[in-house]
Amino acid sequence: MKKTFILPTVLILAGLPLRLLAQAPLESAHQPTMTMPAAAPGDPANAAAASNRTGTPGPTPLTPVARVNGAMLTEAQLDQEMQRLFPYFSIHGGRIPPGAEPELRKRAMHDLVLHELVYQEARRRQLVVPPLQWQKRLRKIQQGFRSRQAYEEAATQQFGSVAAYEKSLRRTVLVEQLWDTEVTQKSVVTDQAVHDYYFSHKAQFLRPEAVLLQTITIAVPASATAEQKQELHKIAEQTLVKAEAAKTYDEFGTLAEQLSQDDWRVMMGDHGWVHRGTVTADVEPTLFKMKKGETSGLVEAASGYVILRVNDYQPRRQMRFSEMGASIRQRMEGERREKRAKEFEQLLRSKAHVQIL
Repeated sequence: MKKTFILPTVLILAGLPLRLLAQAPLESAHQPTMTMPAAAPGDPANAAAASNRTGTPGPTPLTPVARVNGAMLTEAQLDQEMQRLFPYFSIHGGRIPPGAEPELRKRAMHDLVLHELVYQEARRRQLVVPPLQWQKRLRKIQQGFRSRQAYEEAATQQFGSVAAYEKSLRRTVLVEQLWDTEVTQKSVVTDQAVHDYYFSHKAQFLRPEAVLLQTITIAVPASATAEQKQELHKIAEQTLVKAEAAKTYDEFGTLAEQLSQDDWRVMMGDHGWVHRGTVTADVEPTLFKMKKGETSGLVEAASGYVILRVNDYQPRRQMRFSEMGASIRQRMEGERREKRAKEFEQLLRSKAHVQIL
């Protein structure tokens, strides 16, 4: 069977840098200024595309859905973007559930228009793709195919010709280039800014003491009678004897799977690292007096009788700048990118004539 390669979409999403689906061997941009979808008008593929995403008769692929400074966006392009935004498109029989379509269509329209605005601005500024950058990009894509012929067949199948695909790829690179200039590069945080943030917010990086916790719970319903509580207490005491005999994580975890009556039993009672201040008040005093490898007695909690096991302990500690610098930079630059992306989009839209049809 001949393998079909699907071209992913390059698009600006939610104020973040351009995103590329790297799994596919070809990459493409939306082509709002083109008047033809990937398939030819008479191709059977257009018969399917001519119905909307719920499977009922709808507009044809060439139906205009918007104009951006006169450039037309088509139903086919909007449909393609909706498919990309909906991650489970293929397992829903090639359809988008009717309930999800209005919001998905709105998001897709926003992204299509924004992509076209960035492309038009790149053209207005007369940006060009540097030859070496272009060759490197094209070579990387072609290397994803077993041969040059396979690459050309995939491009022709999806875009009508190799030239049409490479034209769309140049468009992608131009959009990326402008986005990098206006958003990514203007969001870079200096080393000094990262340093200053850490030392002016040191309290944020004070890690509270924590324990690596496992539990076994014998549930006591709120409606339980005194007699029922007494019986459950006996069961809890019998369970405690077995828990105290468990010497390892696995032994305690096996008991939790067999005897515990809370949701953590499917995880061998393992809560992972639990920090002081995140545990209920009926458990915390006992928990943070325990030592590594120790098992508690019966702890009466709102949920019932709980047996605690501490597998490791971390003391309260001030995290060092060398440990936190990278994550601080990532967060600061992420916030700046989001803000700058919104500003850049607003600037483009303020100068544009966008008509949603």
